[in-house]
Amino acid sequence: GKKVNLTVSSQEFIRRFALHVLPKGFTRIRHYGILSSSWKKEKLPKLQVELATVKVEPVRTKEPLLHRRCPVCKKGRLHTILLFNDRGPPVNWRVLLKDRKLNMSS
Repeated sequence: GKKVNLTVSSQEFIRRFALHVLPKGFTRIRHYGILSSSWKKEKLPKLQVELATVKVEPVRTKEPLLHRRCPVCKKGRLHTILLFNDRGPPVNWRVLLKDRKLNMSS
């Protein structure tokens, strides 16, 4: 764990430095806070023991969940008319929605 000053040639310095450069498309991941190595070694086992002793009760809802039901009248059924991925709606979502409404009404 001692720090030592080391004198290297410029070629050796560049070689060692290049070992730390990631190829294009790769991302370096660094962990800070509770994910850091020192924190995990020291405090994580203590937290796990402490959390294991605390009793956790499940959350109970008073009303049943009304999936696919109208949030206003609680009787009508909701129908999916347009789906999109995690990048958001498509650029022409308004046009797609209009076309869909025209097709559903016929």
